[in-house]
Amino acid sequence: MLMAFPTRTHIYSLAPVGWALRAAGHEVRYVGQRNPSEVEPFSETGLECMWVGGDFDIARHRQVGEDPGDDPFKLSETRVERLTDDYVKAAYDTTAGMIRYLNPDRMLNETLRLAKEWRPDLIVWDPLIYTAPLVAEVVGAAQMRMLYAADQNARVHFEYEKLKQRRPHEDWPDPLAEWMDEWLRRHGRGFHEGLRFGSASIDPGPACVQFPLDVNYLRVRFVPVNRPLPLPRWVYEEPSRPRVLLTLGVSNRQVHGHEQASVADLLEGLGALDIEVIATFSREQTGSLRLPPNVRAESFVPMNEVLASCSAIVHQGGGATIGNAVVNGVPQLLVPGTIWSERASAVAQAERGYGLYVDLEDITVERIRENVGRLLEEESFRRNAAEVRDEMLATPTLADVVPQLEAAALGR
Repeated sequence: MLMAFPTRTHIYSLAPVGWALRAAGHEVRYVGQRNPSEVEPFSETGLECMWVGGDFDIARHRQVGEDPGDDPFKLSETRVERLTDDYVKAAYDTTAGMIRYLNPDRMLNETLRLAKEWRPDLIVWDPLIYTAPLVAEVVGAAQMRMLYAADQNARVHFEYEKLKQRRPHEDWPDPLAEWMDEWLRRHGRGFHEGLRFGSASIDPGPACVQFPLDVNYLRVRFVPVNRPLPLPRWVYEEPSRPRVLLTLGVSNRQVHGHEQASVADLLEGLGALDIEVIATFSREQTGSLRLPPNVRAESFVPMNEVLASCSAIVHQGGGATIGNAVVNGVPQLLVPGTIWSERASAVAQAERGYGLYVDLEDITVERIRENVGRLLEEESFRRNAAEVRDEMLATPTLADVVPQLEAAALGR
């Protein structure tokens, strides 16, 4: 059983493990809520799906003000001077509240009824969908997480644990564990730490962005997944100038309803360079902006295939975008968003030497032009990006780790 948060990026992130298990002869299906705006991505994976827990329409929830992602304590913050004790506690409370919000009782109860009938041996779950480990505990199934970006849940948890150690004489509740324990006790079980991060966490991210935490990580190679579509001829044509991909993904628009980065500054900064820009922008994103003559705007491009001909990429720091750029050995400029682990990943890639970043509040036309220029002109970025690509390609594939998943399902 695969359990994904019902948006394209999260659905696609679980597909490769489902394909590996299906290829090994196992029955695999998605189980989860139906997002009316994101039904097609499930069928695009070629795997079966079953709806439980009613509809979850992200756009509607945002419009009625029910989005906990609006909290001012942004989860992506990593600057030590900003991680005050109050900030750490608020970030943990925000995480716990978000998880509870995304796993309502109806979803838990309907998933449990289905699992009792279908009897899955293994549940692989999205880090947001805690319905999975809770149901697995009740029905006796094995369960593992499949990460789609750096492990932000675990980072926030361990920051909170360090806070409790600094102030041991104070009472520190654990709202996530308390919520899990409350539901489990209705079914004759109780919370234990093996439910917090799964028996293992399958991690397809590059080594340099992986947090050094006390979690059982199972490192695997990143698998690019695109929406199926015919490839336009220009994707394979040799560009006459350095090609740069500009993409801000879909997560910011889904969660916030708008882009966090300034589209105008990004386009103007790139428009000042002697390059070809492929911008994955729709008409709604560009609005009345006049595109520079070196910019080709496409509402969607097959990222993995386009990156094969790119000399750099500018993006918001999503895990899938990072993975696609890494396997193609492309230097990266991040303008990190605030939804998840974007800033931590940006800093890590800059330290590894194959990327740069500009914080949202620091974006200017000049900074974008200067940093992309550096990525294109300084050989060290290309050399380090090639090294990180080779490290990723040497990592075990999901097919390689299927025996470990089978062993877990058998309780070995």
